[in-house]
Amino acid sequence: MKIKKLVKLLSLLAFVLLYSCTEEELDVSNPNDPTFDAIETEAGLTQLATGVYNHATFGVAWGYHWVVQAYHEAMGDAMYIPWGNFGFRWANQPTSITLDDGTVVLPPQEGPQGEALEVRNVRTQTSGNAFAWEWESMYRVNNTTNLLLSLLEGTELSGDADLKIAVFRAWAYYWKGYAYSRIGSMYTAGLIISEPGVTNGDFVSNTEVLAEARRNLDLAKAELGQISSDITTVISSIIPSNLVPSPFRGSAPSATLTRDAWIRNINTLMARNILANTKVTDMTAADWTEITNLTNEGIQATDYFFVMKQDGNNWEVNTTLNSRFILGWHFLSERLVQDFKDGDQRFTDNVTVLGSPEVNRSGRGIQYGTRFGLVAQADYSTTENDKANVYYAGSYDENELMKAEALIYSGQIDAGLALIDAVRDHQQAGLAPVSGTGLNLEEALEELRVERRIGLFLRGVSFYDARRWDVTKTPRTGLSVLDGSGNVNTNATFNYNYLDYWSVPDQELEFNQPNEGSVPVVSPN
Repeated sequence: MKIKKLVKLLSLLAFVLLYSCTEEELDVSNPNDPTFDAIETEAGLTQLATGVYNHATFGVAWGYHWVVQAYHEAMGDAMYIPWGNFGFRWANQPTSITLDDGTVVLPPQEGPQGEALEVRNVRTQTSGNAFAWEWESMYRVNNTTNLLLSLLEGTELSGDADLKIAVFRAWAYYWKGYAYSRIGSMYTAGLIISEPGVTNGDFVSNTEVLAEARRNLDLAKAELGQISSDITTVISSIIPSNLVPSPFRGSAPSATLTRDAWIRNINTLMARNILANTKVTDMTAADWTEITNLTNEGIQATDYFFVMKQDGNNWEVNTTLNSRFILGWHFLSERLVQDFKDGDQRFTDNVTVLGSPEVNRSGRGIQYGTRFGLVAQADYSTTENDKANVYYAGSYDENELMKAEALIYSGQIDAGLALIDAVRDHQQAGLAPVSGTGLNLEEALEELRVERRIGLFLRGVSFYDARRWDVTKTPRTGLSVLDGSGNVNTNATFNYNYLDYWSVPDQELEFNQPNEGSVPVVSPN
């Protein structure tokens, strides 16, 4: 129940900051710098640290767990969302689709994705501005970590105070690094803010934001590297009960975040930041070497990793990606289904053929159609407690597939394929090994592509992959789609033409105009 208490505390803080009265009215020394004794205690710091994990958006706790994650999966064409709520419909609208017979189908309303989203990048759109959700979520996290860091030295702690301060500081640096990772991986520009409750108009490039992410992740590793004591007791006070990873097939990861596992999580996130933000064609030998080094020291199969799961206590509102498939918000993409290999047990156990195919849902475009659905209460789609994970950062599967990709591009094709086999075995896919079968580079990369699509489904990397593989900009052929009459086309061409990076949301710019010398805040593509 820690998260619920913290949300109330942060709401009170926001209220006081926004509605502080004058000195004459309250007879206080500085009404614009309020303090809260409840936070400046060990219990207060513990709950503040716990709240970082919630990623709530101004009291809407599902903003990140559902809405933000949904944009990523839909823009990676792993699923589709035909509804206009939250700007979903416009975020996954291709510019055109060419059918098998050469017929070009355009969206029935408005133009390319970027234009449709930019039109809605105004503060008056409120929840309909897709650009705002991830920005607000992550800067809320950043502000919470800044507050935590600012209070650490001045708060009396019981027991081994030095250990607690080191763990709290590492926690703050990790989540600051995470927040900047998300901002730098999604927006064309961002802000670097290191003090609580303040902002600035010095917008910097996403490259600089990612560098700040790396700096904070390095600081977290440095803090952890100096700890020689067991962190179990301290870290367990920060992580609520519903943040224990449950297994997706494979063996269950540890329920405890150890110091070494935490460092390995950081290495995996660092590797993701490089991979996700570099076009494959721009990757250098040095980049692949760095990814190899980081993933060699990345998450292991038995390590704790950062997730949230519905437990009926801390989290019971059925607003995650997993539950929204059951509730009719999200639908399985034909393009994802075609990437399953024959005999994949993950398909057998999770995908079902609809009795009546969805065709051009609500007349909003033929991309919003499918013959397939997800089995309820299985691995991907569930409303049951203690079942599905909502992923924040990396996992063992993602770490191994990044390592496999680096090996393949570095000329060690069979070693990379062996890691793909290992991930499939871990997820109990039941597929025959592809290593040792003499695949060439092109064939090996196709195995990698489909496994990242299937093995990392709902892990938050679908859009990153589409972008770095240039699917967002270069038309993709050989795709499955239902035409307006429900006929199956198997060699369609999708011209997605999606924005690679989003503009800064007007929710920010309306109140914080860029200073002179700031980089452009509107996406160039």
